[in-house]
Amino acid sequence: MHTQQGNPLTRLASWIGGWGRLLLLALAIVAVVGGFFWERERGAPVPPQAEQVTTQLGGDIRQTSFRYPGTVEEVRDFYRQAFADRGWRYCGTQATDNCSNMIRLAGRSGDEIDVYRQANDVENTGPTMEVSPILDPNGQTFVTVFETRQRYNN
Repeated sequence: MHTQQGNPLTRLASWIGGWGRLLLLALAIVAVVGGFFWERERGAPVPPQAEQVTTQLGGDIRQTSFRYPGTVEEVRDFYRQAFADRGWRYCGTQATDNCSNMIRLAGRSGDEIDVYRQANDVENTGPTMEVSPILDPNGQTFVTVFETRQRYNN
């Protein structure tokens, strides 16, 4: 029986076809892991107590929804702090002129949806994080966070 001697890294390189392929494999793994962490960090933060978290992508909007076992004000407090820590500033609500990137829904004032912009977005043309917390009949808060990429015509 023949046993291969040597460094495990050398054996791995030999097994996959050489050092060049090992380097490509390592780069691919780093890219996938880095992409995962980048994508996770880029998305909206979610409070630790959030339940039933779902994320949907559609066009230029990513929508994250969840239930929170607390009040609307607790959700708003969480996002004020979490977004400030990530370099976002409170812009106002969807009812605030030139603040939201989304079209306001008919029959809604827009006051109940908080809008955040990146701190350096002084012209209000960049992406937004738009948070809609609504108290449901069961005493939980249903939250939807809309992440937009660009300004839409209102």
